[in-house]
Amino acid sequence: MKSNPITFAILLAVAAGSLTTLASAENKKSSLNSHDEKFVKEAGASGMAEVKIATLGTQKAERADVKNLATMLVADHTKANSELSSLAASKNVELSAVIDPSDASTFKDLEKESGKGFDKAFLSDLEKAHKNTISSFEDAEKNASDADVKSWASKTLPTLRAHLDKIKELEAK
Repeated sequence: MKSNPITFAILLAVAAGSLTTLASAENKKSSLNSHDEKFVKEAGASGMAEVKIATLGTQKAERADVKNLATMLVADHTKANSELSSLAASKNVELSAVIDPSDASTFKDLEKESGKGFDKAFLSDLEKAHKNTISSFEDAEKNASDADVKSWASKTLPTLRAHLDKIKELEAK
């Protein structure tokens, strides 16, 4: 098979670009300590999963109030994810685009549900996730070394607490 000089040049350019990207990624070290970086990465992953799961809620919820909650969660967590993405970029922290396996499992389990069963499972999963997230954010609010991380956690907490209150209210109905 003949080698095409144009194909070879393209492959060479792609390889060189990949090496440059790898080299620049190695030069950009996170400006956060390991605890703060872990929080940012975990908050990014859980926020992304929250949007995915809440989007499913907008499609599958039977009750209008549960559907409204899901819509609010999509909007609020999308906004928080955007803010966190900017914060992470400013601190040279790379957020994963992959959903955590446990969140993917939750999503798959919820996909199988319908009607009242979906609403109940959805609210239950949201309650558990929000309790864990609030705990993590409270820890960051108190213990983060980076002022920007601490400030973002503190600013986001009231919204997360309001979500949990609304989830509990809807579960009681």
